[in-house]
Amino acid sequence: MKLWLLIPCLWVSSVAAVDIIVVDAQQQQGVRSPTLSFCQARFYEEDKGRLYCNWAVNFRYACFVWWPTNKIIPAGAKLAEPVVVGKCGNGEPVYKLHHY
Repeated sequence: MKLWLLIPCLWVSSVAAVDIIVVDAQQQQGVRSPTLSFCQARFYEEDKGRLYCNWAVNFRYACFVWWPTNKIIPAGAKLAEPVVVGKCGNGEPVYKLHHY
């Protein structure tokens, strides 16, 4: 039997198993990637360590959401202060927030 073919196969499978275990451990610990959220300035409010606004996934949607959403971002998740990135058609400034 060609044993020299079997050894690399076993080595590759053991390395793959270790990678899967490491990725699963990171997901269970809650490792998250930074993200961007957008909202209209008039809805932005910080209260008791929470950020409230009409959060949207991009600038365009932030202009069309006319009420605060149920999404609450913890103030500790902010990576930077909100920045004005433009204005909606009605002149309302739109914030961009970089957070976890």
